[in-house]
Amino acid sequence: MKVALFDFDGTLYPYETFQTLRYHMRDNPKYKKYYKHFVRRFAPTYFGHKLKLVPELQFQNKALESYIYAFKGASKDEVETFFSEVGEAMREQLNQTVVERLQWLRDNDYYTILISGAFQPMLKAMFKDEFSHIIGSEVNYNKKDVLSTKIPFVRVFGARKIDLIRNHLKHKNIDWDKSHAYSDSATDLSMLKLVGHPVVVKPDTNLKIIANKNGWEILN
Repeated sequence: MKVALFDFDGTLYPYETFQTLRYHMRDNPKYKKYYKHFVRRFAPTYFGHKLKLVPELQFQNKALESYIYAFKGASKDEVETFFSEVGEAMREQLNQTVVERLQWLRDNDYYTILISGAFQPMLKAMFKDEFSHIIGSEVNYNKKDVLSTKIPFVRVFGARKIDLIRNHLKHKNIDWDKSHAYSDSATDLSMLKLVGHPVVVKPDTNLKIIANKNGWEILN
């Protein structure tokens, strides 16, 4: 079986997902109350990062955790409605070149996987039929389907992506040499090296150097 792996932020979606989410929470009257909770939770990390006391990775993780924890007490239906609304707007901004590649791969019987640190409910709301499987950062709820902050938030990132991909495919016979992977960032280098056909999309500086050195395809 051939697989095609896709990153989301900067690859399928050409902008910064977190900023889009932040603006939607801040500017939508229905959800503005949650924005205050987000700011309160995230402020110490934000200023620590500005002062170079908080490393970039910790800053990114805390941003996502603070964002989703701002919905503390919200029902699962409310959270999923929010992600459905913002996802609908984001669909109109997808990188059409990458979308066309995705469609071609599906038409040619590739098993397509979307794997991202973005929130899973948003990804599933955006892509109902395009992917064989979607892996994202999970949102946790209690037994009453109310968002819980007691269960640790775990971001899907870096080496964790590889673990989740391999775990999902462990009972399948994969032809990795004929498989594809798409990403914009050097943080996905392990994922790109996993396949025979890595493709970099508007790559960051480090990834562009690596792609040129290895003769990988670059989509700009």
